Amino acid sequence: MISIVIPNFNGREHLVSCIESLKRQTYRDFSVVLVDNGSSDDSVQYTREQFPEGNVIEMGFNSGFARAVNEGIKYSVKNLKSDLILLLNNDIELDPDFFEIIHNTISLHPDVSSVAVKMLNYYNRDIIDDCGDFIKAGGGSPLARGNGEKDTGQYDKEEYIFGACAGAAVFKSDVFERAGFFDEKFFAYYEDIDFSFRLQLLGYKCFYQPKAVCYHKRGGTSSIATHGFQTEMCERNLVLMRLKNYPLSIYLLYQPLFFVARVMRYYGFIKYHSFSIFLRALKGYLRGSFLLITKLPERFRIQKNRIVSAAYIRSMFRK
Repeated sequence: MISIVIPNFNGREHLVSCIESLKRQTYRDFSVVLVDNGSSDDSVQYTREQFPEGNVIEMGFNSGFARAVNEGIKYSVKNLKSDLILLLNNDIELDPDFFEIIHNTISLHPDVSSVAVKMLNYYNRDIIDDCGDFIKAGGGSPLARGNGEKDTGQYDKEEYIFGACAGAAVFKSDVFERAGFFDEKFFAYYEDIDFSFRLQLLGYKCFYQPKAVCYHKRGGTSSIATHGFQTEMCERNLVLMRLKNYPLSIYLLYQPLFFVARVMRYYGFIKYHSFSIFLRALKGYLRGSFLLITKLPERFRIQKNRIVSAAYIRSMFRK
C-alpha cells in the first residue's frame, strides 16, 4: 500500500486540485495522511470531507516541513503498515496513472529505495520544475535538474540519480528504519537534499521515472513575504547539510568552491534583489556556522556508517 503524506499549512486553495488528482488515480491501494501545521483555514475539514477514510494529524502549530512529514511517515509505518511512502506537497497535481507507474517501477527495480518523478510547472506545463535532485560539481550547491527549461524530452531517460525532490518523492518504508528521518533542525528547505545524501552514503539507490508526471505550483505554499526567510534558511541549511554529509576529502577539496559560489550568490542577491536579502543570506550563513558544533556528533555517526567511497559520491555530482 502507498501512504500519501501531505504536509499542510493554510493550503485549502491548493488542496482542491491535489485531492481531485488523488481521486482520479487508476491504482487505488493508497491511504491519505494529511499533517496539518496549525492551519487557520478549513484545510482539515475539507480533507476529511473529501477523504472520510483518510487520516489527519493536527500538529496545532507550524512545526515546519521536516517534522510534519516525519510525523506522517511514522504514523504510516506504525498504523497503516504502508509499503511505500509518497511525500506530496499540497500544491501538486498528479497524472491519473502516477501511482500505477510508481508501483510498477518499484516492482521492476527491487534494488531501488526511492523514486524521483518528472515535475512540471502547474501553470506552464511544457516547462520543467524538477527532474531529479543533484549536487552541483562546480560549487557543491543543490541542483533541481531542468528547472525552468522547456520540456523537449531531454530528461525522459530512466536512470539512477542522486535524489528525489520531497515535493513528490517516493520511499520504501524500510529505509527510515536504517537512515532515520528528515532532519527537523532544518525546519524547511534542503531537508530532502540532506536526506538523499544520507541515503546515498548508506548505499541506497534513487531511480528517476520520467513517466510518472506531476504538476507543481512552485512557491505556491510560500509567498513573497517569506522570501527573506527562505533565503536565510537555505543558506543556514546548506552549511549544515555539507558538514553532516560530505566525506572529509570532498569537504576539504570543495572549500574553495564553496567560497567562490557563495561570493557569486551574494553578489547576485545585491545586484538583482536587494541589500536586505543579502543580509538575510549572510544571517543564514552565520546561523549555520554557529550551529556546526551541534552537528558534529551527527556527522561522526553518519560518516561511521557510510558504506560507499568518496569517489562514488563525487561521481553522483552533476555539472
